[in-house]
Amino acid sequence: MNANRAWYVFAACNILLLALTAMVNDWLGGWGLSLFLAGPCVVWPALRLGPGWLIPCLMLSGLAGDAALPTPPGFLMCLFVAGALGVQALFPQAARWQRSQQISLAWVLNGLYFFAFTIWAMAENHAGGRVFFERVAADFCLSQIIVLLVASWHFDFQASVLGLVGSTAGPHRAGAGY
Repeated sequence: MNANRAWYVFAACNILLLALTAMVNDWLGGWGLSLFLAGPCVVWPALRLGPGWLIPCLMLSGLAGDAALPTPPGFLMCLFVAGALGVQALFPQAARWQRSQQISLAWVLNGLYFFAFTIWAMAENHAGGRVFFERVAADFCLSQIIVLLVASWHFDFQASVLGLVGSTAGPHRAGAGY
């Protein structure tokens, strides 16, 4: 199995992470909290797939995430694709990074995605005020802490599933195409 099938594995793992996050958010809603775990969904596909397989993978993953968030269709999908292409362009050697550096990249991407989501929520709902920003700060802090814990698990899960299906999807090299 090569990268043209590995994108299915990455998409399925991402959809599972986003579905689990939605279930946890349903439970956390009673306390007025929520998690945002989009950053880990982008890192491994960006490091292991060429743009030809990366874009469909993240489009599918992003649309699944859009179904769980109160955003317009395609919002998270566009963030995923832009973030992954940015990772490939800015960090061509990132596929050789240590796990801690990959987790840090997921953490940074999650913060950027959270910021974009917050800007959209403010514009859409004309939100503001102290209560809104207290909720945003609490959600941001909780999400960023949980990303540090979940990212390593998610990367290991993706590697395990790739191994189970016999994939040899290795690090993506800039200019390698598909």
